[in-house]
Amino acid sequence: MGISIAVHSSKGGSGKTSFSINLAFAYTSAGKSVCLLDADFKAPSLFNYMFPDSDRWLNDVLDGKCDIMDAIVEVADDTVAPGKLYVGYCNPDIDAVREMSGKDRKWQSKALQNIMGVKKKLFSSGIDVLIIDTGPGVDFTSVNAIAAADYVIMVTKPARSHQKYMEQIIDGIYIPLGKDYGVIMNKCHDNKPIAIPGLVDPDIPVVASIPCLCDIATRSDSEVLTVADPEHPFSKAVFTVVRTIEDCLSNK
Repeated sequence: MGISIAVHSSKGGSGKTSFSINLAFAYTSAGKSVCLLDADFKAPSLFNYMFPDSDRWLNDVLDGKCDIMDAIVEVADDTVAPGKLYVGYCNPDIDAVREMSGKDRKWQSKALQNIMGVKKKLFSSGIDVLIIDTGPGVDFTSVNAIAAADYVIMVTKPARSHQKYMEQIIDGIYIPLGKDYGVIMNKCHDNKPIAIPGLVDPDIPVVASIPCLCDIATRSDSEVLTVADPEHPFSKAVFTVVRTIEDCLSNK
């Protein structure tokens, strides 16, 4: 059986999607077969990266219009070796975004069942790691992804609004759902995990702290740091997360 990871954030702008992509490549570099899904239905962005196009969407899967195997495409290049990488997108069209925003709770309940079905189908097809790049905050689709995950990564940054909302999400969603989770403190102005002393509960597991580095912003969207520069501080943080998840889930 594979493992499923939800990459979440309290607010937008934390670097969540970049982290998701690098996490996927970190697993493929270890020889894993990985599926990366964009479940940020209100602000999809995974399609902007240099991945293959697709004519089916995760929206269609959750609507019951197609199978997940029809909505994912393989990234077939040397960067994913020795593993394999498949990606699935949510529809970036503005009408599709509006439609998803208007879904009611009955649809969301059915969508959770479909997500669990997606997870089962992908694992039975040979996927080792499912990574779900969720939307930020407490949207129903994000909570569904979290509910379906074995481990949750909260990517946040050292801003008061991000960190206070992060604590509310942990207390209000992760803990009631019984989720194993870890926090990535991204874009720190120094190399300390907590940039606002006393603000974050010391019991919250901060897995990695990533300094704010200008060279990340200037790199090409097609460059994945865990592949291009495994010794980069950002890459090292991603590999730390991989080891943390493995240790956590192996002890269960």
